[in-house]
Amino acid sequence: MTEKLFKKLEAAGGIVVFAIASFLHFLFELTGESVLGALLGAVNESVWEHLKIFAIAYLIWAVVELLWAQPPLKAFVWAKAVGVYALCISIAGFFYLYTGLLGKSVLIVDLLSGLVFSFLAHYISYKLTVSCRNRGQFFYTGLMLLFLMLVMILCFTYYPPEADLFRDPVTGEYGVPVDIPDPGARVLDTLYMK
Repeated sequence: MTEKLFKKLEAAGGIVVFAIASFLHFLFELTGESVLGALLGAVNESVWEHLKIFAIAYLIWAVVELLWAQPPLKAFVWAKAVGVYALCISIAGFFYLYTGLLGKSVLIVDLLSGLVFSFLAHYISYKLTVSCRNRGQFFYTGLMLLFLMLVMILCFTYYPPEADLFRDPVTGEYGVPVDIPDPGARVLDTLYMK
């Protein structure tokens, strides 16, 4: 690993993750409300769906970093696991703190906080990866945490718990909007009707 290259990739990650997350925000609509668009993009305006797109963007950039800079795998996996959870907890915590104080959300504050916390998550993962104390002893814990994040991303879009984190403040619904029919069901209906 070239530490200088890795440091540059981590610094760039703050902006890149924000840009990828911004694209993923509209992916569901851009793909015609496809299953892949639902899994990778935001299906509503809930806090969870925004955390999901930031987490996915963060993990996509982590794969790029791993392939390009080739940091020590065991330390890197743990650092990225801590980073992705720090990103999600920071965004959600700040959102609920400031909206609790103001009584409403402000788009520019949401955008800036996503950018700031993206940089923070990359700073944390950089420090943990290059730390002489992190020799990879938490590798398996990191793997399990990353796996848990992926499971939550895959499950909570279609089967969200009925908690405020998952509720769309615009419609009051949870997960994929109910007025969007399953494309597979449409195909089966078409076949059945013939």
